[in-house]
Amino acid sequence: MKKTLTILSVALVAFMLSSCVEKSKKYQQLLAEKEAVVVENQNIEKEYNAALGIISDVENNLSAIRDAEGLMLIKGENNTRRDQLNSELIQIKETMAINRARLDSLSTVIEKSNKDRSQLRSTIKKLQAQLAEKEATIVAMQEQLAQKDQEIAGLNTQVSNLNEDLTKVTAEKDEQSRIIADQIVAMNTVYYIGATKKELKANGILTAKYILRQEVPAESFTKADKREVKEIVFETKKARVLSAHPTEAYTIVVNENNQSVLQITNPELFWSVTKYLVVVTK
Repeated sequence: MKKTLTILSVALVAFMLSSCVEKSKKYQQLLAEKEAVVVENQNIEKEYNAALGIISDVENNLSAIRDAEGLMLIKGENNTRRDQLNSELIQIKETMAINRARLDSLSTVIEKSNKDRSQLRSTIKKLQAQLAEKEATIVAMQEQLAQKDQEIAGLNTQVSNLNEDLTKVTAEKDEQSRIIADQIVAMNTVYYIGATKKELKANGILTAKYILRQEVPAESFTKADKREVKEIVFETKKARVLSAHPTEAYTIVVNENNQSVLQITNPELFWSVTKYLVVVTK
């Protein structure tokens, strides 16, 4: 019985001492410090995870920039591809600006932290440097695109000017060719007529003395090309040349149809004096 009372007394004293310790300021302070440490560790873990998330986003954007740089090496890109690339660069640049701001904010938080974050600080500074470098790269790529657009615009202008010049030169050449062709036709155009004296006088081709007028009414004549005309047929048995054509350059024969045929044996000589042939018929 005595032993039992002793055990109860010891337990009661222990319980009283424990209750006093739990109510003491030092115990409460230690307990609060423990809870603060737990909360801080939780915040540190969240902070670290957030930092890792930001770092992962930034690294992904840097990878996207490297892909965009690779696309810049593609030769012969068309306007659609170039516009798409420019749009992608703008989007990447905007995303990088957001991530840079997040890194700067994260860096500020970590700098204010009393904990050792040297490795995390080193990673952030490295990424900040890479972001700055890539931002400069994007600006350079955009400048290259703008320069290419200017060069293409300049080439298009040159091509347009060359096309205009070519059109002008072609038109001038065609006009010159037409003029030359007309001149050649005019040089080789000759005229002939076969009629009675009365008809020739009526048409103003002969005067009373049978002299060919200087201003000949060409509408009364038949046109011909002296390079092609070799003989001329007149519907009469008798025909005589009145115009000044060398007699050694032609002959007149009568065919089986009783038609007079003027045969030009030397065209150059025949048309050398005059290009108007007047034949009087009976």
